[in-house]
Amino acid sequence: MSHVRPFVLGLLGLACACGAGAVGEVPAGDATPAATRYVIEHRPELEREISIGSGEALYELSILADCQDLPELGRSLKRKQAEIFPVPPPSDPEVANRIVAVMRDESVLRCRDLETGPTRPFAPGRHRVFGPTS
Repeated sequence: MSHVRPFVLGLLGLACACGAGAVGEVPAGDATPAATRYVIEHRPELEREISIGSGEALYELSILADCQDLPELGRSLKRKQAEIFPVPPPSDPEVANRIVAVMRDESVLRCRDLETGPTRPFAPGRHRVFGPTS
């Protein structure tokens, strides 16, 4: 029975560690920081895949941001390739901000975890859990 306690404490510590940095920083469901980090960490692959309009790194990024139209994501980023990767080459954070901005601003992509405002899927006050619906 004593072997269960460290496991439970480990899970509790993990849960606290995961939530500690997020409290008060970003709204629930906002994948902007994670998408930005992903782009910075995978810039070479994303640059190559954006030039062809598809690939594994683009797929992973679309999952992270909950984009509903992966083919259109590839097409949109390919169309904006010159803006995302101008000459001289921008820094990794600048590229990340440009890619996330395209994903957020192109409504056809429906990247739900990058949406802002009260219409976001997990925006506060969006859904009534208890009580009458009138």
